[in-house]
Amino acid sequence: MKKFTKFLMAFLCMGIVFASCNKNDFDYEKAEREQIEKARLEKLRIDSLKKDQAPILREYALTKWGDKAKFSDSTGIWYTVELATGNETPYAYKGTVNSFGQAGLTAWSATLNFKGELMNGTVFDKNTDGVPKVYDHIGTALNVYGQAWLYAFIPTIINVQGKDVRYDGLLPKGLQKNDKISFISPSYYTFDQLEYTKGSEKVTVPKNTPVVYTIELKTIGNSGSN
Repeated sequence: MKKFTKFLMAFLCMGIVFASCNKNDFDYEKAEREQIEKARLEKLRIDSLKKDQAPILREYALTKWGDKAKFSDSTGIWYTVELATGNETPYAYKGTVNSFGQAGLTAWSATLNFKGELMNGTVFDKNTDGVPKVYDHIGTALNVYGQAWLYAFIPTIINVQGKDVRYDGLLPKGLQKNDKISFISPSYYTFDQLEYTKGSEKVTVPKNTPVVYTIELKTIGNSGSN
């Protein structure tokens, strides 16, 4: 998360520089201070939500999954997983280094069954029964369902050009073919401050609402549109 924040800050600052290159009186130091302040306030907001939602998520997970419930301290996500057998050669999640010198992830494709629920069990989105959802580029799913899906997929540590980089994924090897994971995420890793109304079940997810996802991964491979 820290690496992502640093990259985002660098990107925003670069955008300000390019947009203002013709303004001789542009105050670069002021712009940088403003971006740093925005990042600080956003962290405070997220920390507050994490504290407020933590007991709610814990109660749900322990009630729903009991002894099978697991907790990720770095993300605040509770989950339970059914690992498939026969994955002697697991899919290897990959990373690369961008022009800023930051390690990033290489996209992958996935075919899966999924379901999104409110905490009361109301389903708000799912794939068509009997027809798994196909994502040629996993970014399509992440743009809709949020960063919680990223943590559900990726390994805890990914080797990027010979260096182990920690990404805080929930599973040591990442989600693999025929694995099934259910997880409840803090709202800032799902729809956050947005109201979601585009699910298959025509159910509204209010903003700042923790949601529950179940993903059953059928296939995974390299994306053809990285």
